[in-house]
Amino acid sequence: MAVKAPGLLLSFALAFTPGQASADTLPGGAVQQTATDPWQAGLDLIEAGDVEGGLLLWYDARDGLTAAGAEDPRIGTRFIEAVVEHELGSLTAAATEMFFWGLSGRGPYSEPIRDEILAEGRRTFVLTDTLVARYWDGVGREDPEALAIAIKQFWIERDPTPATPLNERLVEHWQRIVHARRNYVYNHSSPFRTDDRGVLYVKYGTPDRIIRGHLGINSADRRSHGISDEDWARFDRQPQYEIWRYARPYDRDFYYYLFGNIDGTGPFQQVDGLHRILPSNARSYKHNDIRFQHYLELFYYADLARMGGPYGQRLAELERRWYGSRVPNEGSLEAVSQQFIEDDRWMAREPRPSASSVLDDSPKSALSAQAARVLAGGEPRILVLAVSSPLWRPRIERGSVGDSLVLAPFAARHTVVIRDGRLEEIARGGMLPVAERDDLSTMVLRHAPAIRHLTVTAEHLVEGEEQTDSVGVLPGHRHFAVGPRLRRGESELEVSDLIVGIPPRPELPLEGVPVPLLPATQFWRRDLMRIYFEIYRPSTAAEGGTASYDVRIGIDRLTGPVLPDREVTGRAVVTVTIESPAPDGEHFFDLDLRNEPPGDLRIVLEITDRETGATRTRVTPVRILAN
Repeated sequence: MAVKAPGLLLSFALAFTPGQASADTLPGGAVQQTATDPWQAGLDLIEAGDVEGGLLLWYDARDGLTAAGAEDPRIGTRFIEAVVEHELGSLTAAATEMFFWGLSGRGPYSEPIRDEILAEGRRTFVLTDTLVARYWDGVGREDPEALAIAIKQFWIERDPTPATPLNERLVEHWQRIVHARRNYVYNHSSPFRTDDRGVLYVKYGTPDRIIRGHLGINSADRRSHGISDEDWARFDRQPQYEIWRYARPYDRDFYYYLFGNIDGTGPFQQVDGLHRILPSNARSYKHNDIRFQHYLELFYYADLARMGGPYGQRLAELERRWYGSRVPNEGSLEAVSQQFIEDDRWMAREPRPSASSVLDDSPKSALSAQAARVLAGGEPRILVLAVSSPLWRPRIERGSVGDSLVLAPFAARHTVVIRDGRLEEIARGGMLPVAERDDLSTMVLRHAPAIRHLTVTAEHLVEGEEQTDSVGVLPGHRHFAVGPRLRRGESELEVSDLIVGIPPRPELPLEGVPVPLLPATQFWRRDLMRIYFEIYRPSTAAEGGTASYDVRIGIDRLTGPVLPDREVTGRAVVTVTIESPAPDGEHFFDLDLRNEPPGDLRIVLEITDRETGATRTRVTPVRILAN
């Protein structure tokens, strides 16, 4: 690859060691090292009331444990938990550091360490799709090292400020855990040692409304329906219940979650409907030729209806069927009861966010970035491209908001954070603007074997604003897992990673950009998508000679979570034969997306050497937006 624009060829020492804070950065000064187990020694201090002393002991012991290859995730998780629990705000950055240190991913592991990694995996991946959580739980049992790295990557990629030491989203996660452990402990059935309410709180935060109490039939209703004291005592178990309500994002509706005692007296947990709370014996006993469960439904929904929504609607329907005629009809009541059960099951299957946080939902600077492995002069490189802007804001006209949007003059800063296979930071650097446009930047990295992960961030300083964050948005950020280095072989082809974007147009000048597109991963259906790649002929190929390759570009529509072992498939949208010169051939295709439904996709490129049959496959994610 020939780099056609100013860029940064960044090299660095692989033996780089991040700066280490001294013990006096934590309260209390230096701590005398002890020959006892650091984990137990620090824990003893914390449990004795000397929380800062225990944390300082762990912080001071970190370097020695690292040198011995004995990083301890128990220390990392207990450190951040203690900082949050005791509101030691000055130590939150250190808590982030210690949490990640404990997940350095170096075995072999003792049984307590394996157990802690598995426990932390369950605390983390409960925030994801159920399939993802099951996948990593299974992986962790066989390969705790892989699980430790996956947990670390999960939180790195959700850090709202990736260029700072503090991971605010991770700290918020532990604040929610600590709150849940204090308030939702009817049992310890969840990964957080809470009941099911604790899981919802950790995932979504505080509900916008809660109602709670005990379901029951009051004495006036018992008399009016002729229910004896014996039947009342036998069937009305007065189960405890709670309903939590969360607002749907971007919608004028709500999600509802019901908790209660299973079968009236069993464990308190989340249920998919009132039918799970009713005692089973009420389904077989009849009073006045009506199953007793229907009496319970009528009066229990009177309590649940305090929440309104579907519960209020159901109460109104039951009252109509009970009191709309002189004699209630058993068949009619049974039909509506079954309909409620089906409605509950349907609502339980309704897609819901896996987790929610103000930090996740806060506006972020717009950033489109690409990172692709390439060969330049036969040497492995990583090409990074980024284009960004702050958010558009309403025009202020004569002190009031106008009817147009403007983009005030701004300065952009793009940073690349480089990490190794254990996701330890080994270098970072600022990207260089292209053709005096600081909103469009490029960087070329020497692809050292240690590089396995990149984070690209975009921060903006708007004209007239004194601080970067005063524009009211978080930095934009994108993350890339980096595969093994490309190498030019003696007999087989090699292919670059895909770079996708928007083709050149008059309003999008691309002077100085090393590839013929403006990088983008989100497209309107009316946009053409340009897919750029390079084919590298074997080192034995005569320079200038050509060879034929079958090229198949497909679209893999994502209908569920992307797991590491998911097979790459996709329907073909372009299948052609091309001629590519030696040593390097640059190629691109433009795809028309007008007939493609909105959603998340993967572009799959498969190139086959027609002479040798060797094949290379490259994949990149994109999103099609609804016009």
